Amino acid sequence: SKRVVDRLLNKKVASVALVFGLGLLGLSLFVAQKRWVTLGGLQFQASEPLKFAIPLLCGVCLAPIKESAKIREHPLLLLITVGVAAAIGIQDLGTAALILGTVVMLLIAAGADWRWLPAGFLTLGLFGGFYIGIEEYRVRRMEVWLAPWKHLDRDEGAHLTESLRAIHQGGLEGTGVGQGFRSQGYLKVDESDFVFAILAEETGVLGSTLVLTTFAGLIFSLWRVAWQCPNPSARWFGVAVTITIAMQTAINVWVATGLLPTKGIALPFISRSGTGWILLAVAIMVALMASNPNHEHEPTLAADH
Repeated sequence: SKRVVDRLLNKKVASVALVFGLGLLGLSLFVAQKRWVTLGGLQFQASEPLKFAIPLLCGVCLAPIKESAKIREHPLLLLITVGVAAAIGIQDLGTAALILGTVVMLLIAAGADWRWLPAGFLTLGLFGGFYIGIEEYRVRRMEVWLAPWKHLDRDEGAHLTESLRAIHQGGLEGTGVGQGFRSQGYLKVDESDFVFAILAEETGVLGSTLVLTTFAGLIFSLWRVAWQCPNPSARWFGVAVTITIAMQTAINVWVATGLLPTKGIALPFISRSGTGWILLAVAIMVALMASNPNHEHEPTLAADH
């Protein structure tokens, strides 16, 4: 396991993973012209590999820091903006927000100067407003999110209102697994974006609380494991993976409860998925392997540069 971790967490592997992820986004944007691509008989969302590649890149780039992270000292991190732009290009705003949020929180954890945040948020807000305003359907989606009960004639409004009704219908104990009304086709994308609403309807407050508590325990445990990694690359990789899981969970739940517009972010290990959860499970496995107290970082070979 030591050799696997050390060979995986180096700039060469991180760069290859990043180029592969960006290549898939380029294929999706310019060739397939849709979010999903097919390679070797497997169909998966083009942005999924990037969710593994970016924590890998962040782990390698942040490993040498001693006091605080300085972005100008890590030019490879600027390639992340290319991934964000490509995700926006294929209309995958959820992944773009997830990647950007993960990197920002990771840099803050690494001691980066937080004084640039106000300017960054202002720039992001101006860009977001412009991006939404240039397309009528995005403006309608924002209107529906702000007042869903006034737009029941639109699909977006029906999605959110049915999600809220499902959560309310569940009550304390829920209607029973498989007995929910909305899971019978009355709530679209109930297997992914709004799976938490189905969970709340069928298992109630008790079941939803149990699931969220389990996620909180998983996130807290991974955070502790990551900070205990003797390998600095694995430490930051583990922190990035933990933040990714936390953000995915939060965004999915907030969308289902109406606190955020629909983003297309799945609930980890519960929403229907394939390659995405496999990659996430591999990332967790690497972090756990690296947390072994007997694991000592092997010297980097010249061939790894």
